[in-house]
Amino acid sequence: MWVHDSVMRRLLPLLVLFCLLVCASTAVARTTGPCVDGETNGPRCSIWEGRVQWVDDGDTLHVKVGSRSWHVRVTGINAQELTDYNSRHRAGECHAVEAADRLDQLVKAAKGRVRLTAQDVRSNSHGRQRRSVAVKLGGRWRDVGRTLLAEGLALWMPNRTEWAWNPRYSVLAEQAAAAHVGIWNTSACGPGPDDGHPLKLWVNWQSDGTGSPDGEWARLRNLDAVNPLPLGGWALRDAMRRQYRFPSGTVLAPGGVLTVHVGEGIRDDANLYWGLDKPVFDNVDRSRESGDGAYLFDPQGDLRAWMVYPCRTTCGDPNLGMLELGVSPRGNEFVSVRNTGPAPIGMEGYRLTSGAHTYAFESDAVLQPGESLRVYTTRDSDRDQPLIKGWSQIFGILRDKGGDVRLSTFTDSVLACVAWGDGTCAGASNR
Repeated sequence: MWVHDSVMRRLLPLLVLFCLLVCASTAVARTTGPCVDGETNGPRCSIWEGRVQWVDDGDTLHVKVGSRSWHVRVTGINAQELTDYNSRHRAGECHAVEAADRLDQLVKAAKGRVRLTAQDVRSNSHGRQRRSVAVKLGGRWRDVGRTLLAEGLALWMPNRTEWAWNPRYSVLAEQAAAAHVGIWNTSACGPGPDDGHPLKLWVNWQSDGTGSPDGEWARLRNLDAVNPLPLGGWALRDAMRRQYRFPSGTVLAPGGVLTVHVGEGIRDDANLYWGLDKPVFDNVDRSRESGDGAYLFDPQGDLRAWMVYPCRTTCGDPNLGMLELGVSPRGNEFVSVRNTGPAPIGMEGYRLTSGAHTYAFESDAVLQPGESLRVYTTRDSDRDQPLIKGWSQIFGILRDKGGDVRLSTFTDSVLACVAWGDGTCAGASNR
């Protein structure tokens, strides 16, 4: 249709106004502010407000923001999975329904009003916007992630993009674990197989500087010296639900040790293999306060053993001050560890680190009072003796011009450090 120029000139302002009104109505209002309430010196975030349309599960919900519907994944937590998402008759893994119901309860108490926060507006998880979610209760914003973690209804799942919440969230997870609430109650799902059987779990999350999964492993020790523990059907996983299921017939002997290697290998009575071509357990990133966890679930959904790292709260070690490091960085280089205390020290659960390289002590390594153990940075056939060990490196890793070596727990608490040349032990105090 042809329109006369004079008519077009009269219509143009109206068209512009119409466009502005339409654009304004469809735009998503966004402000900026501190990512975490009260942390004015911390990172800043983009902030939106919206109305919840419905809750999917304990960590996912649909939110109307402006004229748009967002599928939102709550930052920093991971609840157990539902199998039936209908809010009238939810069903799923142990603790999953409780988490979804609690999130629903918080949203309804706030009459659906929520605040969404993100460090990176593009942050997403499988197409869902990754956001910190808060509800308005009593005139104040309340972080739903903090509530679910504190009540033991979710695991801490750190994120390196949305990292502002990591420090507080990890502390809440540790406190809930110490109190054995929710998912941290090892018999919350009912009396399970071998209920109360004592276990210890460690995870070697740093793959010795290679980026290969072969250096990653999780180790289980049966603390019961009399009774074996059948593990068939149990599951080992990280915070992101990457999971290894123990084969039928797997048994952990009384007082025994079983290691699950992330990479490939040939199974035997003491070693199982996940068979993956990439690492599973995330490394500690102190700049973003990030880490991960290893979790052992029995077939009915009870969390029976775990290790969350890095440690934030109760990080002391009974052998702090009892182990002394020495280093010879040139020639046939080695690191020495000496027991300066009055009693034998089992070295299981400790590791040496130098840069990206890691050596984990074997499960049977013990130092008597006054004894020293040498770990050479190259491995030869004669370096597999009680007090002489070899690192897995083909070439030396200790720089002549300087560096440091640290003795720490697998939760990244440092017990001792030695530096030479331009190296430093700054920041290596026990956390």
